Amino acid sequence: MQTAEVVFSRRDGVLHMTLSAGGNVLAESSSQESIARELQIRGLRLLIIDGLFTTELPTREKTLAQAMDVEFPEKMAALKLIAACAAWGEVVAFPFPERRSRPRTPVPEQ
Repeated sequence: MQTAEVVFSRRDGVLHMTLSAGGNVLAESSSQESIARELQIRGLRLLIIDGLFTTELPTREKTLAQAMDVEFPEKMAALKLIAACAAWGEVVAFPFPERRSRPRTPVPEQ
């Protein structure tokens, strides 16, 4: 499961992206950064955008330049997704910190 596909759709005037791989929906979001982070966490290496453009991950500036010539239905969102996939940093050890069972203990001020 190294290949993922992102499909753009509009619901009630809001743009949504659906990330799927191997026939399974992995994530749905209106945030390009969330989709890019999900791609990174899952270690996916190839991204197909709306069936029109395929790129290796992480992306590069050259990828963005090539994508500018593609007629995406949601061009700005697709370009922002490609840019977000280029800005990968380190993956945190716990991929869903907001889902911890107990809250963090506050650090006392000095």
